[in-house]
Amino acid sequence: MSSKLRGCPPVERRLIKNNFRSRYNVPIRYIVIHDTGNPSPTADAMNHFRYFNGGYRGASAHYFVDDKRIVQIVIDRYAAWHCGDGRGRFGITNSNSIGVELCINRGNNMAKTYDKAIALVVSLMLRYDIPISRVVRHYDASRKRCPGHMYGNNWEKWHSFKENLRRIYEETKIRQKSN
Repeated sequence: MSSKLRGCPPVERRLIKNNFRSRYNVPIRYIVIHDTGNPSPTADAMNHFRYFNGGYRGASAHYFVDDKRIVQIVIDRYAAWHCGDGRGRFGITNSNSIGVELCINRGNNMAKTYDKAIALVVSLMLRYDIPISRVVRHYDASRKRCPGHMYGNNWEKWHSFKENLRRIYEETKIRQKSN
């Protein structure tokens, strides 16, 4: 099944049967960016769906993004288990956030993965009225070194990703106002 978020490439909806819970009416206030930490060549978005759908894992995320597709495994209205390790100390919880995992498998074209992820995140920002300041790293929710592949050089890749996200978000808002 495929769903469409405005301005975003198609999202394949492959919903898992467990590893999530109710949000208890807590509004979505953050988007948390992760990476899968799995460089295996076969660790693409679909294989992460298969893994999380295979039984109790004690973890999940809403979306997995690779260079070919975006796969949603938990519906936004539910809380995925992606940043609970921070126990809410930093105000970012599973209940008030959406988790987006970037696949980092060998052979994956990271530039295309970033492009798809940015398009997804912009569409989620617009849908839920989330400002750029609330698009955060897993690190910001828990101090876990995630997204790990962006950690080097004082988070240089993260800052570049966030700047590209900001630019595309602003361009999208301008385009929407002129239509």
